Amino acid sequence: MNYKILFVSISIVCLFIAPTNKVHSITIPKENWSVVLYGGIFTTTDLIPIVFRQKTDYKESYIGTIGISRPLEYRIRWFDFLWETNVTKHFGEMKHWEANAFYIVKINRIYDSPFSLSLGEGMSLASENPRLENKAKGYYLETGLQKDAIESRALLNYMMVEVSSYLPFERKTEVFLRIHHRSGIFGLYCPPDPNCGSNFVSYGFRTSF
Repeated sequence: MNYKILFVSISIVCLFIAPTNKVHSITIPKENWSVVLYGGIFTTTDLIPIVFRQKTDYKESYIGTIGISRPLEYRIRWFDFLWETNVTKHFGEMKHWEANAFYIVKINRIYDSPFSLSLGEGMSLASENPRLENKAKGYYLETGLQKDAIESRALLNYMMVEVSSYLPFERKTEVFLRIHHRSGIFGLYCPPDPNCGSNFVSYGFRTSF
């Protein structure tokens, strides 16, 4: 499934189920920069099963990430727009570095609750071709028969799916669950079949300053 199409489709559906007032953008005041910190663990499971079935098959490969984010100066209905850039260090079975830059659309404080949903889309550059994103032909105990080799690249698409919640005692800090996702987008960045990429189930927090 093309994750960019999924990203656009979700946004379009949300716009149509909203009240029928005319869609328009408004200028919002600039807010403070935010620091983003999170850690995660590698899973061989694809993005869709993780999000919709909470299925995971972990490996001993981990990430630690630090980044900054800031809101853009406009919003559409209840959609807020932000950008984020971060640097990621891999530990365990992979040792390389990774840099990511992406835009975010966020449904903030759903129904005045502390909970928010976010989708991010951008680019990811690794310091080397990530080892676990590649796979040779053969039989593997955890996944079975691998008929075709998977060939990844250092430069891939980046996407994130995030559920977050503001802390009850102040409004500047959120804790979140994020799927940190690199993808070849079915042939755009690497051979299309089988597609390359990786997923990390991540937990962290974001606080403004």
